[in-house]
Amino acid sequence: MKAIDRIYQVLVTHHLGEKLTTEQIAAAVGLTRGVVSSYLSHLFRAGKIVKSGTRPIFWEVSAPASAFDDFIGTQGSLHAVVDRCREAIIYPPNGLPILITGPSGVGKSFLAKVIFNEAKRLGKITPDGRFVVLNAADYANNPELLSSVLFGYKKGAFTGANTDSPGLLDQADHGYLFLDEIHRLPPASQEKLFSLLDSGDFYPLGENKQPHHVTVRFVFATTEDIDNVLLKTFLRRVPLQVTLPAFINRTLNERTTLVLNAFKHEADRIKQSIQITLPTLLSLANTNAPGNVGAMENQVKLLCAAAYAQHTDKTVPILVGADNGYQITISGTMPLQQLQLLPTQIAPTMAKLGQQLQTSLQSDDDINEQNLLVRQTVRPLTNLTDAMLITAVQQQLQGSAEAILHHRYGVRLPADASFWHRNAVALYCIQVGTNVSRQHEFAPLSDLVRTKYPRSAYLFEHMLAKVMQKDNPAIWLLFPLLMQPVVKKVESVAYNGILLAHGQSTAASIQSVVNNLCGNYLFEAFDMPIDVSIHEINQQVQNYLSTQRAGNAGTFVLFDMGSLNQMFSEIKKTQDQKLLVINNLTTAMALDVGLRMQRQDSFTTIAQASHRYGDTMGTQYFEGLSDQRNIIVSCMSGVGLSEEIRRMMRNTLSGKEQIITMDYKDLRATLDNHDQRFFDKTQFVLTTTDITTDLNIAIINIYDIMEKTGYYQLVKLLTDAGERQADCQHFMDQLLKFFSIEGIRDRLQFLNPDVVINEVEKITSSYQAYYGIELAGKVRLNLYMHLALMIERMLLASHKPDKVTTIKITSDQEHEFFSVSHTIFHGIEVKYNFKVADYEISLMYQLLAPYI
Repeated sequence: MKAIDRIYQVLVTHHLGEKLTTEQIAAAVGLTRGVVSSYLSHLFRAGKIVKSGTRPIFWEVSAPASAFDDFIGTQGSLHAVVDRCREAIIYPPNGLPILITGPSGVGKSFLAKVIFNEAKRLGKITPDGRFVVLNAADYANNPELLSSVLFGYKKGAFTGANTDSPGLLDQADHGYLFLDEIHRLPPASQEKLFSLLDSGDFYPLGENKQPHHVTVRFVFATTEDIDNVLLKTFLRRVPLQVTLPAFINRTLNERTTLVLNAFKHEADRIKQSIQITLPTLLSLANTNAPGNVGAMENQVKLLCAAAYAQHTDKTVPILVGADNGYQITISGTMPLQQLQLLPTQIAPTMAKLGQQLQTSLQSDDDINEQNLLVRQTVRPLTNLTDAMLITAVQQQLQGSAEAILHHRYGVRLPADASFWHRNAVALYCIQVGTNVSRQHEFAPLSDLVRTKYPRSAYLFEHMLAKVMQKDNPAIWLLFPLLMQPVVKKVESVAYNGILLAHGQSTAASIQSVVNNLCGNYLFEAFDMPIDVSIHEINQQVQNYLSTQRAGNAGTFVLFDMGSLNQMFSEIKKTQDQKLLVINNLTTAMALDVGLRMQRQDSFTTIAQASHRYGDTMGTQYFEGLSDQRNIIVSCMSGVGLSEEIRRMMRNTLSGKEQIITMDYKDLRATLDNHDQRFFDKTQFVLTTTDITTDLNIAIINIYDIMEKTGYYQLVKLLTDAGERQADCQHFMDQLLKFFSIEGIRDRLQFLNPDVVINEVEKITSSYQAYYGIELAGKVRLNLYMHLALMIERMLLASHKPDKVTTIKITSDQEHEFFSVSHTIFHGIEVKYNFKVADYEISLMYQLLAPYI
């Protein structure tokens, strides 16, 4: 096998559909680069392979020729349409009828002919099969004539029918019949097509015995709403329907290719090359006339005719448009593939600029250096367009800047017209001059910009999302030109700020106010549905933070409702940086945080300042219960008792530990719902009951200090925490005095201590008698304290509305205890005129359950 054939065989067998460089192919076949390069050039000239790119050049095996290759948009916006047409062509046994809809002049007739050509290429119709066209509009007022033309007629069928005459259906046998303007076909004629579509049988006019049979494939076309003009029974027989869009709704690359293709036809007509200027190309590509492609092609004819009339030198191409130093040359023999690349004659300039910007970014140059590179490139291209031509783009850019950068993020770009004109020209050249197949070359540029200017890049993407077609990384060529005036200011913010609120625009409204008052991008906002979960919120937050690649100084999350600890923990799981979470979001709160972010206050300063937003606000900026060493105090008899113990600890101990008081229910819930990390800085828990937990936390029952073991355990915990022995002894003395009968006397503020002590002793004795138990002294003292304070609490609260707490009874023993307790408390309830709540009885049960 010859070397050239071996190279081609390797490409076909092992690399079909791949783009390879010369070096990669040389390595694959084991030949030198120089030899392989020569053979590849021969294969290219023979049409067996295609090439793309410049440095390096990529080689690829040519795909089998298809009739759709000549249909502009096959690989673009009309890809799905073409796929469905291919399916209709190959479906056995005779394909599927196709209905093409779309405005006038979009290429329905051309697509029908392409479908016919592809069917012939694939051998789905006979080589002599014909493409027969009937425009129903030509016979709209004469249905009988339409029928005779379509179905043919027999001799004598009507006056003047002197011989048998075949119709268009007979002519289209084993080929395609294209019925254009099908909506002009009257219902009676549509009905005549039913059996034809079903079986291939029809009767010519004047024939009622012997049907004709044909094998005809159908393509129909209309500009109208098919539901209003075609019978439902007819539509059921045409299962495949495709729509061609208006010219202006095609992509810019496709529109420019269509324009260039029209110039190619004119160049072929006059047998002379034509040069067109880029402004002319873009102006025609923006044609938005009712005639669509047809209207554009008529404009091209008129321009060429005018240029031809003034052209005298037959040795040079005809120039269409004013000579402004940049023209595209079109010849009548130019292949469509080359036409598709012509708009990208600017591509080398854009590619070079991309490389220059990448080098500049990698060298850590200033944004001004990168701005200068873009301006130098755009400057000679400015003459390619005029203000009127790019007015639409300029207005789009300015409108997006106003709506996104200014209104939402508080960032203003310059207002002078030259700035916007320069950016509009650059954007146009990027759109026209970057080939889809090579856009991946700009991906490194986008990554570099996002890395160096993450906050500005984020704004840039949001602003351009409505202006530039998606997924074109070449858009980052515009970044230094558009964003240079604001990059320094935007990137100066060291923090990330996030606003979260339920509703359609709550967070966005606060964001707009705060960012604009501060004059900079400080906060991003996310408006969330009411039923959104914490996990979903966190996912949105993480997605946002991943785009910022900044905020090393810390992140501030302000939200409107929900669990503060849960929100903090969920976000903190995936974030190493400092985090402050504040709930019950308000505009004033966000503005205060924003101003502090702007003047670059320290994270700690901002976090500490957040505590002053009011009692309804909650803040958390550390992981766990506290960011300081702490002792938790929680008494079953109420927060007041816990506060009293905290007061004693503050008065006697060093103050090194934060004393945190908690409601007993909250303590149980906190222990149950958090892991060990949450209590990393907690020294121990001081409470009035025995609590079991799987966590490694020391929990001391205050009443245990009445015995030596408990006493010395508490002293050891305090000294281990850094307290002096003398201070510990002082605190213990105060605590022992407090938790005694005298202590109970001192705690009662309203009732007569002697009377209450008698009552609680009677209640305690009743429990001991019923259950046949003898409670230890410390347990009785605990019970005395609890009951005395409970009676006073119930009495003082008896005139207030009762806040019902639902108690779930889970065992027979508990049910019995509630029943007995209501009996035991009945006397005191009558005496003092109050009702002991079930919640209070549940606390009593927790105290006595271990002994009954």
